[in-house]
Amino acid sequence: MLIESTNLAIARLMDFYQVMSLINGFLHKEDVAALNLTAVTGGFNSAFVSLDTSLKQAQKTGYTDAIISSDDNRDSVLTGFLGTARNLVYFPDTTIVAAAAQLLIVIDKYGSGIARLPQREETATLTNMVTDLRNADNAPLLQTTNLTAWVDKLDEANRTFDDLYSHRTEKESEFITGLTRTERANMQTAFEKLAQAIEAYSFINGEAAYKPLAEKINTEVANVQQAAKARATLAANAAKKKGNEGK
Repeated sequence: MLIESTNLAIARLMDFYQVMSLINGFLHKEDVAALNLTAVTGGFNSAFVSLDTSLKQAQKTGYTDAIISSDDNRDSVLTGFLGTARNLVYFPDTTIVAAAAQLLIVIDKYGSGIARLPQREETATLTNMVTDLRNADNAPLLQTTNLTAWVDKLDEANRTFDDLYSHRTEKESEFITGLTRTERANMQTAFEKLAQAIEAYSFINGEAAYKPLAEKINTEVANVQQAAKARATLAANAAKKKGNEGK
């Protein structure tokens, strides 16, 4: 099968929305007529517009405004940090250039699209990056390049976002989920129909034309599934630790 999975049941709403937004963007860049996907793409886009409208209505309540603003802030700090680090390889001091080059090896390990990751996956990625950059080998490099303050600000912005995201009240979460439940279900159905159409037409016409689109979809779905599983594991470990402490 070209589409490996459409199961996003355990994905958080904003993560689900982001994946659907990315797939909608992929479809707009494809020649859907040549792929015989015009009708199913129209249905997908209609469902996405409905989901987007519903989510914007939820945002007007103020429940998600702080989270969105916090996410935007950490993305701005991340962009500033990455830009500063990359510019340092042109600094007229060989010691700083060498230190910056070593730090970029660490940074590049995490990929070039961190800000485009689902929100919780971005949180985990930045947490791991900051930990790496502060270890015994890399902390002196941060001092040499004067990037310590940038990493501190990035860590602060990331922790602020995670705190807001993780500690929304149950009432807020239920309100947003209720407002968007139908639209999410319709979006999931449209996604499944898209996957079915890709499978059917790739069987008839050959996989080559459909494989690039399928691979991009698989990547985004897998990212969200991995983030959801990691969150579930953390929650289970935390519950287990709390249980042990209570003994």
